[in-house]
Amino acid sequence: MLITCRTAGLLALAGLCLAACSPSADHARSTRASEPAPRPPSFFYRMKADFILKETGEPVSFDYVVGCGGVTFSNPGTTPTAFITHHPMIMFEPVGDGHVLGLVTIDMCEDWKWEPIKHGPQAGESRIPDDLRPLAIWIEDVNDLSFGWGYKTDDAYDSPLAKIEFVESSVTKTDEAAWRAWREKAKADYEQIGALPGPWGYNYTHEPVEVQQEARSRGAGFGLVDPTCRAQGRVPVDPAILSDVLDETDAPQDRFLIAYWKQYSAFERVSNSYAEQHNGVSLKAFINQDSYFLGTLARTGGGHIIPWKEPDKSGFHYSDVFPLIPRSRFPQPDQPKMYARGIDTSPSRKGFGACSSIQREIDIVGRPESETFEQSDVAAPPEERAQNHKFYVGDEFAGYDPQWILQKPNYVIDRRGYVYVPQK
Repeated sequence: MLITCRTAGLLALAGLCLAACSPSADHARSTRASEPAPRPPSFFYRMKADFILKETGEPVSFDYVVGCGGVTFSNPGTTPTAFITHHPMIMFEPVGDGHVLGLVTIDMCEDWKWEPIKHGPQAGESRIPDDLRPLAIWIEDVNDLSFGWGYKTDDAYDSPLAKIEFVESSVTKTDEAAWRAWREKAKADYEQIGALPGPWGYNYTHEPVEVQQEARSRGAGFGLVDPTCRAQGRVPVDPAILSDVLDETDAPQDRFLIAYWKQYSAFERVSNSYAEQHNGVSLKAFINQDSYFLGTLARTGGGHIIPWKEPDKSGFHYSDVFPLIPRSRFPQPDQPKMYARGIDTSPSRKGFGACSSIQREIDIVGRPESETFEQSDVAAPPEERAQNHKFYVGDEFAGYDPQWILQKPNYVIDRRGYVYVPQK
């Protein structure tokens, strides 16, 4: 396998992982006998975003340069594959009285994101909307960056719990000179406060191992917030559809169904029936799991980079979004070895996501790195392993948690007329 490198020294300086820049002679011969591996894109763009701190009127501005790069893999007779990433993935600004605002960088490393839309009713328009709005994360304590609230939709900014107002944001192409100039200025102006990770933001697993280890030690060893900010979208569905589908499957007659692996077909059938009543738009239009570096949801349909996929399958349809609270932030049952997490459906939390490092011991229960991990869990069926892990929708017990190990979002069907789908 050949790895083609581009601006390796530059990207290593930014904390991106590149390796094997000098292929062996055997690899070189293999390359000549197959399709040449193209170099992955390596360029730079400026990320800007402006907010206002509601409590004081303080302006909060982000202005930094993002570097793109990666590696290309190729095998004889196959199409080369490029793995591309950007740096930084998140930036932090101290604000107010000991608080922090994080900004998740819009990923603009692929060429298609800068090109006009080619097909459909928006053909010819830019994929970058005028109201582009990256995900902002409010962190209460500068000394502990392990948890924050992500502003995922308009509803979060409208909430009485909102700490910030969004003003505007933009992404524009630039060059290496601007990137170097920004890094020099950021380093010169940087002041170490609390658990801030440094002048150039943070890139999670793309950082060198020693940088990751140091960052994870901050904030009493709980690490830094994850940029996915887990949440669940709530989509109204005709209760008759839900009852008809659930009654025809092996689903329990309880109010809630959490889609276990063998019961995922129930969700598929609900989604298809929903599409029949909504001009072919299925519930999959609301499932935003893979595009969390493209921006946020606006009621107007903007706020994010227009995805490559068809709009009705992209996961960017607007819906009520509620945070998925991890075990470490959720009230736990007063029983030994019994754990819980759930969706906070409080009206004031609509539009938010829960951004957590998932590094506390209770959040890694069941994983090999956890002191409470038991090998006997590995061979047990998923349903059996979930019996000690409860899942709630608001204050209601919804069932046992099939995603308890990784704490991923679930598919939840509420017979009273809602379906909860994964959001990141």
